[in-house]
Amino acid sequence: MKNNGCENEVRILEALGRVVAPEAMEESLRRHIEVCTSCAEVVSLHELFQNDSQQLCAAAPLPNAGLVWWRASLAARRAAADRALRPILIAEKAALAIGSGALLALLFFFAPWLTTHVENSRIFTNTVVYSLSLSSLIATSGLVCLLLMAGALLTMWAEK
Repeated sequence: MKNNGCENEVRILEALGRVVAPEAMEESLRRHIEVCTSCAEVVSLHELFQNDSQQLCAAAPLPNAGLVWWRASLAARRAAADRALRPILIAEKAALAIGSGALLALLFFFAPWLTTHVENSRIFTNTVVYSLSLSSLIATSGLVCLLLMAGALLTMWAEK
């Protein structure tokens, strides 16, 4: 059911919108508010909302607009710096992985030499020594390097 209300309701809302107190309205509108329950309800709701708004504004004051703007611009700069540093961090991690792989490859390559030239060979008595050819080490290192670069590129493309 649709309640159209009163024809003076629009005039009362306009007066209240201009921040006119109900006591300062035209005499005809004040007399109408005393008689019409719909318009009296509009005025009472308006006063209730105004009181609530004043209480809320007093309880929670708004921060300074300049401070809010400064914090937002600072957060935007931090986000831009993080986005700019992302490829550098990826390259750094890839270099660390490649360096670790190269160190492991060198250890595998020099393991047979270490077992024969170390004076105290009891250290290597129960260990398995892998003897890999130099070409297989180079091929494996190249493949690992390509896989790491592909992962880094995929990560950078996924960010965009």
